[in-house]
Amino acid sequence: MDTGTTTLRTRIGATLRRQRRLLALGALSLLLHLVVLAWMDGRLVVNPPPSPLSSAATALAVRLTATAPAAIPPGQPAAPLPPIPPIEPIPPIVPIAPGTPAPATPAAVQAPAADATPAGVESFQMPSRYRVVMPPSVRLVYALRDGAGRPDGEASLDWETDGVQYRLALDGVAGSIESEGGTDDAGIAPQRARYRHGAGRAAVAFARERGTIVFESFGGSARDTPGSQDGATVLMQLAGIGLADPDQLQGEVEIYVGRADAAAVERFGVVGRERLVTALGEIETLHLVRTGAAPLEIWLAPAHGWLPVQLRAPAPGGGMRTQVIREIAKSG
Repeated sequence: MDTGTTTLRTRIGATLRRQRRLLALGALSLLLHLVVLAWMDGRLVVNPPPSPLSSAATALAVRLTATAPAAIPPGQPAAPLPPIPPIEPIPPIVPIAPGTPAPATPAAVQAPAADATPAGVESFQMPSRYRVVMPPSVRLVYALRDGAGRPDGEASLDWETDGVQYRLALDGVAGSIESEGGTDDAGIAPQRARYRHGAGRAAVAFARERGTIVFESFGGSARDTPGSQDGATVLMQLAGIGLADPDQLQGEVEIYVGRADAAAVERFGVVGRERLVTALGEIETLHLVRTGAAPLEIWLAPAHGWLPVQLRAPAPGGGMRTQVIREIAKSG
């Protein structure tokens, strides 16, 4: 065999060996691809995609693990745990009396009245809050007329205040009442009032820090509310409401009043504007009427600081007793 033939056979053998290697590598690559595809197909079937809930749980577990406290070295005392805050007690539910009317305005809320006995607690509509400006010190003297319209002496209202504390003495058709106290964000805030009762006086205390009105002479108590008044200060509270914003004196004004033996919401309906003839001349007034078992009419004078320049109430022997302003003097 010559040299040329040998060289040709050598080249052909090398080429075949190279092709066989390439074929083997291709087959191996194909086999690996098939194995990977089979593995991925099995993983998709065995392990489906996690649901949102499982993802959230995994994330929560991760956060809990990440924020776990570090281990405490041996022999070192553990830090004390922070104290647990006390649980606020749930306020008791106050039963609503059947037939209780709905609130007159959205600002009004319900609050219980007397609490002398837990059973049968009466409920009422707590009045709306009003803006109030403290009236300045003043002394009012009235001409008093009896139920038949005859002169019957004089009536008076003495109001002394430094803008924070006050003293008030009232004597006339609305009763004989002495009052003292201060102010808060709801206006005049009585602390104690004394009502003439027969030959003596009946005392009433406004324990505002306890939210209670105490009838010291008759016994018992009632729940207090912001803006509550006594039988004398209610007149000056109406004046303060007019001083703060006359538009508040429309429709019906409601004020919670503590009297000698009980407390209740008193409603003053606005009748309208009237001109009165008085010893001080004609005065433009706003006429209000309190209805109920003890009716009372009040005329407030805008030009005179919304002070009550005329009052009228039933006379003991029939008819109406009236007191009309005769003098307005600065006091204090």
